Amino acid sequence: MKLLRSTFIAFCLTPGALAFTATANSLSKRNVAVPAKLMTQLQMIGIKSPMGDSIPDEDLILKEKLFRQVLLEKNTVMDYLDFITEESIKATYGIASIAEEEAGAESFAEVLAEKAAKAESSGGDIGLFGGGDADGSSSTSMEDIKETRYQPKLRSDLGSTVLVSGTANASLLKVLNNNLFGQDNINNFQFSKIKALVEDVALAKKTAISREARYSGLLDKLSIEPSTGVLPTAAELEGASSWIAQISSNDASTLLPQVAELAKNSNDLKHVIVLVTGVSSNSVDGWDALEAASGENFQCTLVAVGELVAGGKEGGLYHVGKLADAGDANPASAGGMPSNEVYQLLGHALALESTANQALTAYSYSQAAIEAVASPYAEGEFTARDEDGNEIADDMKEVKMYGRLLQGLREIGFTRTAELDVLVEKGLEGFKEFMANPPKREDSFTVSRAKRDEEDAKIMAMLDAEIAKDEAKKKAEEEAIKKEEIEVIAQQWAIKEYSLRSIGGDVDPSVTEIDFIKSVWDQALVEAENTYDYINSAEYKKKQQKKEKDSKGSENKLFWNGMDPLLRKKREKMVEKVKKQYMDLLSEEELEAIILSE
Repeated sequence: MKLLRSTFIAFCLTPGALAFTATANSLSKRNVAVPAKLMTQLQMIGIKSPMGDSIPDEDLILKEKLFRQVLLEKNTVMDYLDFITEESIKATYGIASIAEEEAGAESFAEVLAEKAAKAESSGGDIGLFGGGDADGSSSTSMEDIKETRYQPKLRSDLGSTVLVSGTANASLLKVLNNNLFGQDNINNFQFSKIKALVEDVALAKKTAISREARYSGLLDKLSIEPSTGVLPTAAELEGASSWIAQISSNDASTLLPQVAELAKNSNDLKHVIVLVTGVSSNSVDGWDALEAASGENFQCTLVAVGELVAGGKEGGLYHVGKLADAGDANPASAGGMPSNEVYQLLGHALALESTANQALTAYSYSQAAIEAVASPYAEGEFTARDEDGNEIADDMKEVKMYGRLLQGLREIGFTRTAELDVLVEKGLEGFKEFMANPPKREDSFTVSRAKRDEEDAKIMAMLDAEIAKDEAKKKAEEEAIKKEEIEVIAQQWAIKEYSLRSIGGDVDPSVTEIDFIKSVWDQALVEAENTYDYINSAEYKKKQQKKEKDSKGSENKLFWNGMDPLLRKKREKMVEKVKKQYMDLLSEEELEAIILSE
């Protein structure tokens, strides 16, 4: 059975797959092959289940329902990402928006048709945006392919020289070098010189210079020089059109105004990115001074993070958003972020127009948040309730939504620059707005989505049928077990009645036990069913629990609350008998020990 895109998405939601990153970003990409060693919940229950004919228990059925709900939620994310990709392409290439299409302007689908017709008239096979056929006889250029990808708005005047102060991290330098093997380059990064000012030049060169740096051409651009202070001087800033600085939150209140003065008085500087580490609140002292100084002269961006953590997997689950929106006490935050992720974030933030004059924050998700992302929103059928049945608000809903969004970006294969643009420019609010007011879409994207939804619906229908079949089989087996137990109780009741009535003379001596049981069998079944219902009722279970609690430690007691009435009567008679025989010879304690030994 072919696994749909949505099935693979759910695998990405499991904690073990959170670092998964796709490598392609095509709107037409729908089917993803899953390695044989991986198993999803879909393979655990339903079609050709490896569990055989055994009936899944309630926990397994609940897991399947939770899994399916996560699939549905993730599908909404994929629709949203398809939509914003389509809109970004329209904005970049001058194609009509949805509102303009409704007013009669040329639609996106019509533009595609025109390009295909143009390719056909030139004698080549028709491919997307004039591309060739599948065997490569008429190849499609990378620029044609990129026309189908999300198009973030990039800054236009980054210049040829970038200055880095306070760090010479290799991950940041790789991004600025813009020659990463196997990854898309950032179109507006055309730096011919990368200048790093650090305290320890020897250490910086040791960490920054590698075989990869030589092969990628970084060494041809990189200049590592000793710094004269925490911030560069005006002379050191000369010629730099972009500046990335790293400072500590302890020094931010004094250093950020100095950054503002340096940037304002520079003739060349156009863009400033400042990383502030050790931030534990939703504000950074001194940022207002830097923001006020920016404007026509330069653009500024603040990235506030907590602790920089060494190591960590690339592409982990993290949050990027507006600093002002972050709470002081955030249960979703792990309190820090891998340093490599932070420095890559800095580089990509320099490329984007959406990060200009923004104060951002970034943090890795806590383990509690990661576990929450793997479960559906706690609403509707999956609403959590307290002991009194009152609804419990889902404090992690926004974390789940953000996690779905981030994983969807990577499952489709958005570049890291495009990913950051979506998270900053549109954020969670854009996704919420899409969910609240889904736009009307009548173009090729709708067709592809409908086809995907149709395939998903088939899978869901098959799963529904399998679950219904399993539940019916389980119910039938439970009914069979109940019937057997009732018959056993009825047999015991009838035998007891025969004995009691025989002793009381109510049964003719010629009537055998078997004949008596046959004669009262209908009555016995009624009595047995009443008994069965009682011993399976909450009232009976509660009494049993109380009895068990009262009898705890009863092995050293003659009498206790809730003890069997017959046992109590028997012991009372034994006490009376022993007292008569040994009253003058034994103490109360010795008498009790004798009775307990019986």
